[in-house]
Amino acid sequence: MMEPFRLVIHAPDALVAFGGEGEDAGERTAAELRSDVASVRRALPAPEPGSELLVICQDRYRFVVGLLAAWQAGHSVALPPNGQPETIHALVRRPGVKLLLDDIDGGEGLDLRSLVGKGAASEPMAPIDPARRIATLYTSGSTGEHQPCPKLASQLLGEALSHVATFGLGPGPRVLATVPSHHIYGLLYAALAPLMGGGAFLRETPFHAETVAALLERHRVDVMVSVPAHLRGLEVLGRLPRLRRTFSSGAPLPASTAQMLRQRFGLAVTEVFGSSETGGIAWRDDPAASWKPFPGVVANAGEDGRLLLESPFVAPDVPRPHVCGDRVAPLPDGSFRLLGRVDGVIKVAGKRIALAEVEQRCLCLPGVRDAAATAVDVEGARGQEIWLVVATASWTPDGLRAQLLQWFDPVALPRRIKVVASLPREENGKITRRRLRALFEDPQRVRPFVKVLEATREERQREGGPDLALLEVPVREDLLFFRGHFDGMPILPGVVQLHGLVLRNVQRLWPDLTSLRKVKKLQFKRITQPRQVVTVRLTRLEGSRQVDFEIAREGQVCSCGILVFA
Repeated sequence: MMEPFRLVIHAPDALVAFGGEGEDAGERTAAELRSDVASVRRALPAPEPGSELLVICQDRYRFVVGLLAAWQAGHSVALPPNGQPETIHALVRRPGVKLLLDDIDGGEGLDLRSLVGKGAASEPMAPIDPARRIATLYTSGSTGEHQPCPKLASQLLGEALSHVATFGLGPGPRVLATVPSHHIYGLLYAALAPLMGGGAFLRETPFHAETVAALLERHRVDVMVSVPAHLRGLEVLGRLPRLRRTFSSGAPLPASTAQMLRQRFGLAVTEVFGSSETGGIAWRDDPAASWKPFPGVVANAGEDGRLLLESPFVAPDVPRPHVCGDRVAPLPDGSFRLLGRVDGVIKVAGKRIALAEVEQRCLCLPGVRDAAATAVDVEGARGQEIWLVVATASWTPDGLRAQLLQWFDPVALPRRIKVVASLPREENGKITRRRLRALFEDPQRVRPFVKVLEATREERQREGGPDLALLEVPVREDLLFFRGHFDGMPILPGVVQLHGLVLRNVQRLWPDLTSLRKVKKLQFKRITQPRQVVTVRLTRLEGSRQVDFEIAREGQVCSCGILVFA
């Protein structure tokens, strides 16, 4: 019989969270966590059979408070596959979702900011029964629609304890994660493992390389939880503080990225292989090594090479062994080689080819930052063809095709190759087929719908001091800039704000400012979305070659900076 799970093992004055943004940012102790959990728990409704509470917060500490409060009140929680408003609205409308817990401006849920930090009496937390259903997670959607994955405490909390023991994650580690906590990987490694192992976590979720490096240094972080796409971005840095352990999951870590991290920063990355459906399956410390199953996990292969899984982290009502969508080659010591997804090996004109291999060959090329391939069904003898998207400033489609010709039969080369600045990956580093396919849409077809940003009202004043211009600009929802940036949560890109809203108007108002030399103190503080009206404030001191700009909405600054002209 499995013992009930203790959720927070810390002493009352032990640190559980640090960092953060906003007025209530800062460190939190276990006593403060228990107090906030008690405060939120009292504000929750009584649980009903089959109902769940949806939890999504930008601040990891408030997310943990909401999660633990829901569990202490007897609820199961629903954790969304991403933070896009369209996804959240769809989950909120499900009959079984009783309440949304969030900390989002303009959100439609119970705002946890109004309940935490009130100094409520600290209460001990009841242990969780292993047989109790505590959560429903959702698959990433990278291979299709998001699928619900119900989780018992024995699966979710049992796996967190397993990782604590396997990797020595307690007590005391300070964890930074570049993935949010509503994804199973971020949930396990940057929320549950620190709580159940005696560690502490960063409240923010950075992913830009410079921000990650600064927070690692400032908060003396010794464990980083990330994904290959974010780790690859660290190559722009000159240095990183020494870390005790770095985790990567969500996709295979390219050998070139692992080598760069090891040689430049001394980082040895631990890769974790698993899924929302199965939980963690195996791990390795070297991209060239085989995968070692977690304790209690047994991996075999069927006749077709599919992974046959025995695991305590798989739902108990699933037939055993659980048949996975990955192909493996078991080794005598119990480890295995991962051969790729079953649906990732396709036939092009009778030639078998792995999409992952196409991606990896591209990622090995100098100057390639990211790559993703997808299979498209076509008529005729080919049956299927490959479409490839590559993030690079160094290669043309023809150049990439010539390089791939060294490895692949000409008939199996990608039929279409798109070079982009960056791939539209999800928060967890993955990319959906739908978003990948959207990159190939014909620009001629959408061009008639492009609209420019035009001011509807303009005021200009000059009274012997600053030359000041105020522009009121409606952000139209049919702007081409919103396509793919992002599905379900369209955001006006920073480059469009800088060029379309600021630079274009500066050069219209002050024709002598023709050659931009640099941009200083550039900040993007709030997102700008369709159907909003923004005010652009442009200020130029008399005779100056620089213009201060500020884009605001409802009195709050969205972006700002200083343009310096030659």
